[in-house]
Amino acid sequence: MQKTLLAAALLAGLATAGVAQAESSVTLYGIADAGYGYSQYKLNDHNINLKKTSSGLLGGSLAGNRFGLRGSEDLGNGLRAVFTLEQGFDIGSGAPADDKRQFSRQAFVGVASDSWGTFTMGRQYDAGVDAGIVENGDGTNGFNLGDMDKAFGSTGMNGGTRIDNSFKYTTPSMAGFKAIFLYGTGGNGNTTIFRNGNDDAKDTNRGNHGSVGLVYANGPLSVGASYTRENRGETTTGDFGGSSFTKDAVTNWNIGAAYDFEVVKLSLAYGRDLHGKLGMGMDTADYLGQDLNIENYSDFKSNNYHVGLSAPLAGGVLYAGWNRSTSNLDAAQADGGWGDLAGNINTYHVNYQYPLSKRTTVYVYGSYAQNLGYVDGLKGKEAGLGMLHAF
Repeated sequence: MQKTLLAAALLAGLATAGVAQAESSVTLYGIADAGYGYSQYKLNDHNINLKKTSSGLLGGSLAGNRFGLRGSEDLGNGLRAVFTLEQGFDIGSGAPADDKRQFSRQAFVGVASDSWGTFTMGRQYDAGVDAGIVENGDGTNGFNLGDMDKAFGSTGMNGGTRIDNSFKYTTPSMAGFKAIFLYGTGGNGNTTIFRNGNDDAKDTNRGNHGSVGLVYANGPLSVGASYTRENRGETTTGDFGGSSFTKDAVTNWNIGAAYDFEVVKLSLAYGRDLHGKLGMGMDTADYLGQDLNIENYSDFKSNNYHVGLSAPLAGGVLYAGWNRSTSNLDAAQADGGWGDLAGNINTYHVNYQYPLSKRTTVYVYGSYAQNLGYVDGLKGKEAGLGMLHAF
């Protein structure tokens, strides 16, 4: 009888452990992407003659190399605790993508519910990324020199797409609609109060970042729109020896749509920047020896455009895209503009992706660009091939 009771208790314990394990899960995932790439940038204008050529192993072309942990625990009543910790790395050397961060891509924790949505805290993607229909991870967009960020910029504090010290709420999908709200702060995420007797003062250099996004997806149609405002709380000096000024808050809004006709998929996008650009994906100082910083032109404006076409071909997908950005940087240098140093950006890109399996894809690509970083006459071209494996 005692053995029977002991066996029953043991089975009950194992069953309970199985239920507990089923209620909590942690997944290891990642991307390994490498190949061969060639690129050339040159500027032979404005009394400048430069040329930069690179070739060799290139990692993270189709998608950034990463590994991460993603977890979920059932809290009952449809509520789950969730977390993500994700690190980027250089596949050529094995070094971390950012040696100052343990988890450079994402690091957040929060709660999620199918009925109430998801609330997370930490380092996470801006709402504009989630609403970016054109580059929504479907494998039919440009990359490297053909990436949209060469014209549209990258939303986010310090010119990245991920926001430190941020709070984010994403609604559940309702009739195909979903909204995203994010707020983040600079520095260590705190508001600092200086107290001296009866006098209080806030830290005036504390930046903040806010963004909202709206997504609609129903069948072959997807539409996304976003608005971002970032106040860096900084004072700077204009280019060409201009006087110092306090930066206005940088604002950006984008709208994009994609429609799958089955034979071909069409994507369109338009965006606008004011008082600066949240990341360019290129530093002009690398090519000119002088950093022409558009954020030092307080009246900066740009209009950004994208057209993309993709179609199934021989078991894979063929993509072609064009990105363009026009600006008012051709204003007089005395007013903070660049004068005849400024040009409008145009990038052209084509790639072909072929899946060897559900997890492994091989690809080939080529790109050409004019007036990169708004620098008149700065041209670029690149070509390459590679392989991506997702795990």
